[in-house]
Amino acid sequence: MPHPVGEAAARALGRVARVRLPVRVSRWVVRRYARHFDVALSDVDPLALEEGFATLDAFFTRRLRSGIRMVDRDPDTLVSPSDGTLREVLDLDDDAEVTVKGRAYSLSGLLANPDHARAFRGGKIASIYLHPRDYHRVHCPTDALGHEVTLVPGRLLPVNDAAVERRPDLFARNERMIHMLEAGCGPLAVVMVAAFGVGHMTCSYARIEPHPRKLRRHTLDPPVRLAKGDEIGVFHLGSTVLVAVPPGVEVVAPLGRIRFGAPLFREARP
Repeated sequence: MPHPVGEAAARALGRVARVRLPVRVSRWVVRRYARHFDVALSDVDPLALEEGFATLDAFFTRRLRSGIRMVDRDPDTLVSPSDGTLREVLDLDDDAEVTVKGRAYSLSGLLANPDHARAFRGGKIASIYLHPRDYHRVHCPTDALGHEVTLVPGRLLPVNDAAVERRPDLFARNERMIHMLEAGCGPLAVVMVAAFGVGHMTCSYARIEPHPRKLRRHTLDPPVRLAKGDEIGVFHLGSTVLVAVPPGVEVVAPLGRIRFGAPLFREARP
């Protein structure tokens, strides 16, 4: 079991990130953070950098400078929902299990719903890790309808490679926000997995309170219409995004660094 002090530290870091900073202090902190983590400040709105960020959280959740990312508009592509590192793309077998680092996870546990998991049998799931240097907003991979958002309580544990090796059930234990979408290719799941230091995650298209004490499933009636590239959620620091797609959708991106808006999957056409 993770030590309670570690989780308390994670929560405390989240609170510190929301403390208001004087402008001069904010500029200094941002410069030091950017230098340490190699943040591309050229991606950030110059006016925002000049004016300073009110809190560390405001910098972590910064928006991109207009025009700095191009969203692929091919209707057959599903784009990366975030900046980050594409770690793995895995086949979902008949038992709907996700294998991470050679260990099997129940997809129904990950999605907190066996019925949802069955819809992805024969499909694929991609894992994108967000480094502290990355842009922390998450976007819709394709035109879709948002049908359901589920918040699953959990622990705020690291999701780096070493942590994944130590805890084979890590992704199913960490707090997560599950976006269930319906697109032209079928059902999609975008799972935001919280990590160390994350104060909370927020949903951008529905009013949902963060940090659930128990599982909360929000059915959206009517469903929310989302366009490719629309923002769907925000990490308040960094973490991992998992994207599950149904059969008939193939990966087109190589493993490694990927940016929001770049092609990730392609719908196979007859």
